[in-house]
Amino acid sequence: MKKLILLGLLGFSMASSVSAAVPEIPRDTSFTAYSTNIKIRKKHPEAVLVKPELPAGVKAYENVVYTTIKKTRFGDRDLHVDIFRPDDDKTYPALIMIHGGGWNSGDKSLQVPMAQQIAARGYVTIPVEYRLIPEAVYPAGLHDIKTAVRWARANASKYGIDPDRIAVSGCSAGAQLATLVGVTNGSKRHEGKGEWKKVSSDVQAVINMDGIATFVSESNIADARERFEKKGQLPVNALWLGGLYEDSPENWKEASALLWATPKSAPVCFISSGLPRYSDGRDSLVEIYDSLGIYTERHRIPVDVHPFWFFNPWMNTTVEYASEFLDRMFKADSPQLPRRYKLTDYGVVNDSTVIQTSAIQAVIDRAEADGGGEVVVPAGTYLTGALFFKPGTSLHLHEGAVIKGSDRIEDYPLIPSRMEGRSIYYHAALINAYHVDNFTIEGPGTINGNGYKFWVEFWDNVERARKENRSWTNLEVRRPRLVFLWGCDNARLSGVSLVNSAFWTSHYYRCNDLLIENCEVQAPKEPVRAPSSDAIDLDGCHRVVVRGCYLNCDDDGVCLKGGKGVYANRSYENDSVTDVLVEGCVFGPNLHGTLTMGSECIHADNVVMRNCRVDNDCSVLRLKMRPDTYQTYENIRVENITGRFGTLIEILPWKQFYTLEGSNEHPVGIIRNVSVSNVTGSCDNLGAIAANANDMVENFSISNVNVKAKSDIFHCNYPWVRLTDVKVNGKAPQIVSVEEEMKDKLNFDATDLDKNNEK
Repeated sequence: MKKLILLGLLGFSMASSVSAAVPEIPRDTSFTAYSTNIKIRKKHPEAVLVKPELPAGVKAYENVVYTTIKKTRFGDRDLHVDIFRPDDDKTYPALIMIHGGGWNSGDKSLQVPMAQQIAARGYVTIPVEYRLIPEAVYPAGLHDIKTAVRWARANASKYGIDPDRIAVSGCSAGAQLATLVGVTNGSKRHEGKGEWKKVSSDVQAVINMDGIATFVSESNIADARERFEKKGQLPVNALWLGGLYEDSPENWKEASALLWATPKSAPVCFISSGLPRYSDGRDSLVEIYDSLGIYTERHRIPVDVHPFWFFNPWMNTTVEYASEFLDRMFKADSPQLPRRYKLTDYGVVNDSTVIQTSAIQAVIDRAEADGGGEVVVPAGTYLTGALFFKPGTSLHLHEGAVIKGSDRIEDYPLIPSRMEGRSIYYHAALINAYHVDNFTIEGPGTINGNGYKFWVEFWDNVERARKENRSWTNLEVRRPRLVFLWGCDNARLSGVSLVNSAFWTSHYYRCNDLLIENCEVQAPKEPVRAPSSDAIDLDGCHRVVVRGCYLNCDDDGVCLKGGKGVYANRSYENDSVTDVLVEGCVFGPNLHGTLTMGSECIHADNVVMRNCRVDNDCSVLRLKMRPDTYQTYENIRVENITGRFGTLIEILPWKQFYTLEGSNEHPVGIIRNVSVSNVTGSCDNLGAIAANANDMVENFSISNVNVKAKSDIFHCNYPWVRLTDVKVNGKAPQIVSVEEEMKDKLNFDATDLDKNNEK
């Protein structure tokens, strides 16, 4: 650990001589964005550190003194803030932002990238300096933040701040402080003796990013004691609070926001990582807030990265959560706080054995009838058949909440739907929304398709078909999807786990401006494979962002669809898929394709996959070329990919369920303007670019690739495909063309199915 000066963590006696030099303020510089970047990227190479960059239309004031603490042992001590705000003369709400670092390290610069982005959304953001352990222990830092709030309110007119709309946010240790500041509105005990004493330090909202709400849980107290006994030195929380709980119980209690909630406490938005220890006391505080009628939100970034706010794709999500919460609190033209309909308040019981479809649907229908609202699933397991969300409704799943699908197909009615590139009657999904704009599925809970029975039935049918020497289709065994959205613009899935789907896991048909973020989407290979359990199917969708997700189903990861067949490109039911961004995702070992176009896709345009990690045996980029469908795949970029994969590229004919429907047409495919760049890792080989005989490939480039592979052969039938700085096992790959009869044997699914048959 790099430390410039460490003088007296808990106390310091100055020399009595007046002439003694004022000591330098001690700093612990071990925690920085860059040291954190090195640490995190060892396990998460998909993480991209966000650097400061002042957005257009935002101006900054740097190192503004907000208070001077007189006669400290380091002399008169100036504390500073940075200020970011829209570059105009309007008045905006303010957000005071507190950095993390275990109350011991870090500085206000850690908050600058996020502060700049939130300022661009119409806020005055104020990263704040406060005293840390090497300089002063609790309650000094709390009193500094309270002083900063009073300063912002006292100087509101100077910086264009609305003094009645001030929020505070924090990360990690800063989140603990922010929550304490907001919960203790009006508490003289927590106020301190800083400047601007005649001004209120109350805040109107709090954003907690992975910070605890209590120190006095049994686990926290025991953990501190064990660390002290093991290492012989106090852990940082005990240092900050003046000793172990036994030595300083009053500080431990006073610093625990959970113990101080009153009707004056500010609403809180919790944004948590996938590491539960940083949310200690959160759920208990939410329960107290609920009893007091104070608004809270809970969001999850489901990764084992504590400082997720430093990195994209997670900072983007964090900024959206924070900004939307602030909008709800402070902006009159933003949507009103949603009315909440908690299932258990309306007769639904926590029971995984009793199907409660009617009771749950009644709650959804009531929410719609009342003008809209959020259907809340509390912790517990709720067994149900198909549910249909209505305009104005949304779904929120608490931590530990599970919507579990029935394993009887009778509980999923036949309705107008969309399957395998055709508009047909098919069984409803478990979660359905038809033309519900702004529909959301959020929260750290789980939607479980309970698909085992359907998987077994499917493979039994496949085995019977083989014995009878007949062909079979995916639709012979009727299976429900997990989530199906039709025509839902501005929809969002965030933080939820989607698991064990009987068929496609999530299917989006004609949805525009769709966001899928920080979701875990999984279906197994063992003990029974979950056939065709595609993680994300985009069917005729436009403007889609998929970010920060973990995708690990027994088929495609992100799959672009839109129609199939000789006449598909002329049918009003079909559509292109355009403007798709996939970033910061992790693709697991069960997949058959990472980013796939087809097998039902007529046109994909402007598709970008970047900053992703793969850990599977399939292809990173897979284009399925149907000889019975006119297809165009264009303007596709795959960049900054790392990990283990089967092949980098697979572009081969796809003949499953081939039919020309009695026509004399000869459809062709067009592939153009494709680039794959900046790829490292290990693989079987680079793959194959060998489409149907009459398909066209134009402007295709591969660059900056360095992989270890089992074979250096690259199958490519197009000499004009450009390879620049492509190395396989340290040298250029061996390029080999593919004969027509060999193409099917290179197909991943054919190889995978053969392996499965061998079992």
